Amino acid sequence: MKLKFFYRYGGPHPVLVHVYYASAETLPGQAGAERYERYVCGVLTAIAQTPACCDRIIESIGTIERGLETSIIEGGNDVLLNMDASGVQVDILVNDDWIGQPESHFSLVEWRIVIENWKRLLQRPKDSGEIDLVTL
Repeated sequence: MKLKFFYRYGGPHPVLVHVYYASAETLPGQAGAERYERYVCGVLTAIAQTPACCDRIIESIGTIERGLETSIIEGGNDVLLNMDASGVQVDILVNDDWIGQPESHFSLVEWRIVIENWKRLLQRPKDSGEIDLVTL
């Protein structure tokens, strides 16, 4: 799966001058893209608003990978990441149909790649115009 991380221009603002939003989306025409749109791209702004949030999730993944913990729950804003040795189960709590679904389960490696690249985006100037293409 290929994902695109970038800042989307939100328009002019009377105080901030220009507003940009951290964004993630799948590249068009890929099989299974809807799954990644909903359970990966769609939840990043809820669970990882800052580089420090990303660091916390990356550390949790590492803790599971090293066997120091058997399971860890991370998340925020109605999204939970239930992590264990089998991977990351993404549960979006605002819709019962988006909780505990097989299609919302991803590997620890996939989530590490996603969060490391999302952190890189958040550390960049919002008006840089740079786009990261990430392959999972």
